[in-house]
Amino acid sequence: MVAPPGFEPRSGGPEPPMLDHYTTGLCVAPKSASVFFIFSVRRQTRRFFYKKTQLSHHDLEMPLWSELTHGNFKEIACKTEVVVMVTGALEAHGKHLPLGTDTILPESLGTQIAKRTNALVLPAIPFGESWSFDQYDGTISIQSDVLTGYYESVMTAIFKHGFHYIVALNGHGGNDPILRQAARKATQEGERTVVIVNWWRDLAKSVRELVEETPGGHAAEDETSEAMHVRPDLVDMTVAEAHRIETKFTIVSGAYRKDLLPSAVYGDPRKASGEKGKAIMEQAEKELLELINQLEQGQLPVEKTRFQP
Repeated sequence: MVAPPGFEPRSGGPEPPMLDHYTTGLCVAPKSASVFFIFSVRRQTRRFFYKKTQLSHHDLEMPLWSELTHGNFKEIACKTEVVVMVTGALEAHGKHLPLGTDTILPESLGTQIAKRTNALVLPAIPFGESWSFDQYDGTISIQSDVLTGYYESVMTAIFKHGFHYIVALNGHGGNDPILRQAARKATQEGERTVVIVNWWRDLAKSVRELVEETPGGHAAEDETSEAMHVRPDLVDMTVAEAHRIETKFTIVSGAYRKDLLPSAVYGDPRKASGEKGKAIMEQAEKELLELINQLEQGQLPVEKTRFQP
């Protein structure tokens, strides 16, 4: 692993063992590695970052969590503080996009993170709270209380392995309040932090402003463009329809779901293109990499507002 910016290699002397973030055992620095030492007063833990002297193509890609064995998990996990938890949904996205769009897109970003950082990426959770689209064929919606407990269980299990940060890379709007509730419960004890990234809203804002011709929405220009870049084989623009129902007040009604979201579309996908999607996804990936690097250094992604005296 390349040392985080601002940290210099140790010079001379024996390589000390690393105080593991597990409850038992030690992570010992490999003999073929240069060691970088980070001390956090607040966390009172010590971390080493390794830089291999010879990198092969395989070394540049961290395995996904699901590809590890229990025999090598600890060795790999010692290289990072960050786990990426991808959450999506299985719901209608017009007639032109696949049901798994909300999972396919963040999962694609997660795969790139695994290739370019030491963060461990979990298998995507493909189900979400999709009540608004439950009347459309193919949608599977999970009750919010069940999903909250599930997310909390996953987060708690991650933290039990000693990781300090979870990046909840979320691809579905209905999951956001549920992730917040689960994160509150999972981070009540210890030095635990969950950073929720609603990627379609939080990432690549500047690029979206440049390339998008119509407002974002559901199965709209933005999401369709991204799908055309990531999985063009699953997009059928010959059946794309534009719909956008506006209401002055928030209307909640099981009986009128299809009337409020006709054809499971909110926006105009007809302006979409793979080129727009490529620009958005590449910028989103760049910003995610910056976030991961920041967390690896023990820094939260916060900015202080400075007020005039």
